[in-house]
Amino acid sequence: MSEFFYYFCGMKNILSVIVVALVLVAVVTGCGGMHRYDARLAAADSLMHDVPDSALALVQAVDPASLTREGDRAYRDLLLTQARYRCYITATSDSDINRALAYYRRHDGEREKLTRAYIYKGAVMEELGYPDSAMLYYKHAEATAAPTDYFNLGYVNMRMGSLYTDYYAFDGENINKYEIALDYLKQTDYQNYKRQCLNFLGCQYRESHPQKAEEFLKNALSISQQLNDSLAIIEDSHALIVLYSYSKNYNNALQLIHSINNVGCPQDISLYTSIANVYSHLGLTDSAAIILNLALKKGITNDEERLYYLESLREYEQACGNTTESLRLNLLYTHLSDSLLANEGKMVISKTENEFINNYQYNNTRNTHRLKQLLLLIALTALIILAVFAVIHILRLKKYQQIISELKKESDTQINTLNQLQENINKLKIVDRPNKDFVDRQLELLRKITVACYYEPQNKLGKQLKDMLQFNEHNRQNWEGIYDYIDIEYNNIMSKTRIEYPLLNDRDLLLLALTCLGFSYIQIAIIMGYSNKTSIGTLKNRLATKMELDCSLNEYISGITESNHD
Repeated sequence: MSEFFYYFCGMKNILSVIVVALVLVAVVTGCGGMHRYDARLAAADSLMHDVPDSALALVQAVDPASLTREGDRAYRDLLLTQARYRCYITATSDSDINRALAYYRRHDGEREKLTRAYIYKGAVMEELGYPDSAMLYYKHAEATAAPTDYFNLGYVNMRMGSLYTDYYAFDGENINKYEIALDYLKQTDYQNYKRQCLNFLGCQYRESHPQKAEEFLKNALSISQQLNDSLAIIEDSHALIVLYSYSKNYNNALQLIHSINNVGCPQDISLYTSIANVYSHLGLTDSAAIILNLALKKGITNDEERLYYLESLREYEQACGNTTESLRLNLLYTHLSDSLLANEGKMVISKTENEFINNYQYNNTRNTHRLKQLLLLIALTALIILAVFAVIHILRLKKYQQIISELKKESDTQINTLNQLQENINKLKIVDRPNKDFVDRQLELLRKITVACYYEPQNKLGKQLKDMLQFNEHNRQNWEGIYDYIDIEYNNIMSKTRIEYPLLNDRDLLLLALTCLGFSYIQIAIIMGYSNKTSIGTLKNRLATKMELDCSLNEYISGITESNHD
């Protein structure tokens, strides 16, 4: 028995070595993924892309003093910066993102968050008026991101392409960046960002490759229609109208104009002027004059809009045969265009900054290779140790085979005893049979309910819900009654809003009412007839813009309701 004891101890040693080796490799390769963040912050992060205003509210509700871990505080700073940027709140300071960036630079395991911190540090620097610094941080983000981090790689290339476009740096580099971004985003589910890339590339290729531009813009319009995003549909349709005008395919442009007439969305000066150009070239001068008058009523607020209007007015006068007036307008257009071009500055990234970026990328790649070599060396060492112990184990097996054979008979007797004991235990369980039957019946009932729900004709139920709930002419009085109830409960918010903002339509008032009642995005989408709940966040932002609010729609409602409590 003493020899068997030593053999058993040898087996324990081998198992210990294996466990230690595996733990060592696991610690080296995965030590960065053990941190669990505050649940409130994780929830805000999950809402960041679909409902950024809700994400911002969640982050702001988290008191930094309540966060005991430095990692949670850094995570909050990162999410706060990201949410503000996504809600179009212009940055006035970079202190929050600086704290997050300093933390993630010290923690190699937080690669994705370090990438994000670089991206939003660049975005903040861009808003503060430092485009050179913004570009450096974007390039840091691109160099830091994991090869499979497709969204962040796509998004940061979009940001760089946008920056190149805004500051006219490196001819063609902006297009290159957007094409890279599109390749990455195609491997994600972020359709809206993919649409933005397609729209940009379609506009850029408008003159040089019109067929390629048409393909990009049609794909962008298809995504907009799938998302049911009115603003995006108008934007993509407008880009296609301009493309068809460049290629003198005015009939296709006219079909698009008819298709967007029913899209309930505010239109800007450039769209009005593009439509007027199409009407002018088709000889529909009366329609062109009406559209140009609408553009004037909307109001021309800057030189760029004035440039669009002069170009369209010139085409209109030429279509009417007023050559002298057309030539005069052409001179005004050329003079204003030259003035705007003269005032545009270019961004230049210095040679020193480029060298710094290249060195950073080289060092980052070299460190990655070193880490891989270290991990390979550790793995090989562990395998060698295991091989040595395996050989020792085989030798010991031969020595102890006879001992094991003798002990087998004794162990067989013990196994038979254990089997008998197991049978006795099973007999004792029969006493608890009634409870087991009850649980089985409940489980079976649950299965039947689940199957019934699964095979229920959802299209029929969905149609019944829409017929009952969606706002239309037949149930207008019901909703007016609800508006009266809201006025009573919420300090006359509906009446006040109608008086102060007389241009709001029925759907605007309905969205305001549903928000007051605390309806979820999904419930609002069903009632208003939208197939995608993400459109509701866009609708809320658009309504706030339409009302010229300095705050979000939720803050506006809170302001009025709080005054009632006061």
